Amino acid sequence: MLLRRGLNANAVGSPLGLTGFAASAQPIGGLSAGRKPRIGVLLPVPRNDQFLVVLRKGLRDAGWGADDIEFQVRRANGSAEQFRGFAQELAAMDLDVLITASTAAATALKQATSTIPIVFVGTTGPVTAGLVASMERPGGNATGTAGFSTDIAVDWVAILKEIAPQVARMAIFYNPATAARGAVDGWRIAASCSIETSEVRVDTVADIGSVVAGAAKDPQMGLIVIPHTFTFSNRDAVVAAMAEHKVASIYGIAEMVRSGGLVSYGQDLGDHWRLGAGYTDKILRGAKPEELPAQFSKNYALAINTGAAKALNLAVPPAMLSRAREVIA
Repeated sequence: MLLRRGLNANAVGSPLGLTGFAASAQPIGGLSAGRKPRIGVLLPVPRNDQFLVVLRKGLRDAGWGADDIEFQVRRANGSAEQFRGFAQELAAMDLDVLITASTAAATALKQATSTIPIVFVGTTGPVTAGLVASMERPGGNATGTAGFSTDIAVDWVAILKEIAPQVARMAIFYNPATAARGAVDGWRIAASCSIETSEVRVDTVADIGSVVAGAAKDPQMGLIVIPHTFTFSNRDAVVAAMAEHKVASIYGIAEMVRSGGLVSYGQDLGDHWRLGAGYTDKILRGAKPEELPAQFSKNYALAINTGAAKALNLAVPPAMLSRAREVIA
């Protein structure tokens, strides 16, 4: 199987020039003279401040000094209800740009304001979620980056079967409040082309253990833990339940593997926040979101936790280890 690497033509290095942004002498459009730009940041899950660091560095690389911008930061716990509350709070402020990750958090911002520019990073299905009219012509007040195409589910199936050959059936593990319905449907349909695929929904943190235990009743069941705020914010509980009930699972982001998960194939969220800094810079300098095409990344990488594999009595094929960008013992 060929693991897709690199970006498509509309991603990094596009005509927008959103990478390698340099300091600019352009006038700052839309800002009152002498007033610092004000950015609202909605971090969707706990332990996410590393991405705020990436955003600040990206803006410094674009020519903004450490004291040139005022940040209003809100740290959510991964719940849709808190997204809505923080989104309304930020929308009521005199801000120049809003930036967030996750489809659910971006949707909350979009519902809270139709005037403040919104930059979303690392979302899934921004068109089907209604964040943009299209990737090329976003329309409205939002633009940004998306990842995890529908066809990545085919790779998730192949990789999980490679490391856990006993798997004969799979299920999409998701929380309906924070996972985009269109993305769930697309991944399930794509995975179904290779293996019998169903859905396993988990509504609350308290349900994680019982839901995984239910899946474990089928010894040939594997779980695809899709990337969304619920699983990311509760990653310790998710991977602990998988280990306890000895369920082979694949994840969409490497942070899950760093927390003890078996294997992941997906993207580096830091890359998306770096691109988000580029969008934010351009908007602060006068660009409008509808003029900035959204970008879709297919820069995927494999991560493997050999300790988790050993606990599941799985032998990781040497070919997989050679392909992995990250191997955790």
